[in-house]
Amino acid sequence: MMNNFSAEWPLISIWVSGTSGLILIAIYISKSERFDNIAKYLVNFSVATILIQTAGELLLFSEIIEPGSFHLFYKVVVLFTLTFLYVYRSEMNKNYLLYWGIALLFIMGLEIRAIMTLGRMLI
Repeated sequence: MMNNFSAEWPLISIWVSGTSGLILIAIYISKSERFDNIAKYLVNFSVATILIQTAGELLLFSEIIEPGSFHLFYKVVVLFTLTFLYVYRSEMNKNYLLYWGIALLFIMGLEIRAIMTLGRMLI
């Protein structure tokens, strides 16, 4: 189960957050206000997939299935990033599309790095 969950859900998170980030930046560049509702749904969907994937990884770790210390480190960094985004959400509302687009692309990079370190231990 761990290999299946750890191999498929991060890819889903990567594709969703990367695609959403690019769409948000494209909407910001186009200066169109028609897509504001779609942008909010994209952000919520991306954050939901990231949280589901990270919570599943931590649940698997609590059941004594070791995914690797570096892998868990990057998952904790993802959670800290989402925490900082939540704390500074009032300031991010000024350029909502740009900030969330860049943030989702950054989280996509963290998820890619987490997949690359799957199974590596700190010895």
